[in-house]
Amino acid sequence: MAWADAPTAPKGGTSKGLPAGWFVTQSAPNLYEAGVDTATPCEGSRSAFLRSRTETPTGYGTFMQAFGAQDFRGKRLRFSAAVRSKDVEGWAGLWMRVEGTDPKQPLGFDNMQSRALVGSLGCKRYDVVLDVPREATSIMAGLLLSGTGQAWLDGVRFEVVERTVPVTDLLASSPAPLPGGPQGLEEAPATASHEQVPTGRVGSIWFNLGRVNMDKSYTRQSTGAWRNILAEEITEQGQEVRGTFLQRAVALKVKTEGPRTLIEGSWGVDPVSIQLHPERLHMKWGIYERELQRVADYKEDANCIRYQRVEGPRVTDRLDVCGAALSRKPPAAQLALAFLGNGFRRNPPYSGLPLPSIPNPPRDSMSGGIPPQ
Repeated sequence: MAWADAPTAPKGGTSKGLPAGWFVTQSAPNLYEAGVDTATPCEGSRSAFLRSRTETPTGYGTFMQAFGAQDFRGKRLRFSAAVRSKDVEGWAGLWMRVEGTDPKQPLGFDNMQSRALVGSLGCKRYDVVLDVPREATSIMAGLLLSGTGQAWLDGVRFEVVERTVPVTDLLASSPAPLPGGPQGLEEAPATASHEQVPTGRVGSIWFNLGRVNMDKSYTRQSTGAWRNILAEEITEQGQEVRGTFLQRAVALKVKTEGPRTLIEGSWGVDPVSIQLHPERLHMKWGIYERELQRVADYKEDANCIRYQRVEGPRVTDRLDVCGAALSRKPPAAQLALAFLGNGFRRNPPYSGLPLPSIPNPPRDSMSGGIPPQ
């Protein structure tokens, strides 16, 4: 990838001039800055950096570009770069996003949350691989920094790869990897804090391939079952989810029908019906029921759909559904537990820090062509 049109930095120094076609977006103004660095690139003669300008560990910034998807439709695209980091408190990673006609519903997305870069790391090549559906309209990619520190990238490549190369899409469910050998009776080893990052979220309950994070979290065992500290266990067989949650028997089936995801069955002695649709969310368990509509102008997190109920001037119920929970093949056990954990009674709007996400770039900043090679 050529950056020939970018301002040239003094030898051994830095320049704030950005490579042509790249720009910075961030969760709030003046939190991050990017530029060109010729001091110690990993590959080639220079690298681009993204660094924090404040001591606060909240917030995030991205160094990114956007381009049309027309030449990649129906193909598998790999975005790779050599990355290094220094004093990252939070996490950093490459990211790529494939959009269709509705920017609120990405067709593919990965920001390396499940393999985040933290602290100070030397040069290493990383990649993000996504399928580009035929209905895709645009692709965005770049470097993400959440929290403080500095990260560099160079040797940027965009390559069409064979279908044998696995995708890293956070919006697509993936089976848990098989263990490398027979397992004993020991407890599963503790997971590092930077690996405890979500691929999906319902309300305040997030999940990934190994954990459903709630008051009494469930973790995936070597057998594939999910278990919490009370020894309650959930098993998954295809679309069927069975076990115990909050001392009640769970027997649910998770299935997708076009744009809808349905969770139906029973929890305890009462029937459960959850219908997740891009425009509405309906949840019913026994006598409890929640009916919510999509918030059309919600822009706080591009990975989420916000559903809420408005009565007069007040918002009387709200629930955000994010990431893999919105995928066309959501992980059954994690999704069922996340919805059960949120409950079937109305929840007023809550506050809290959103998960790091990638904002949609201004439409006038998007190039209609292909990134320079």
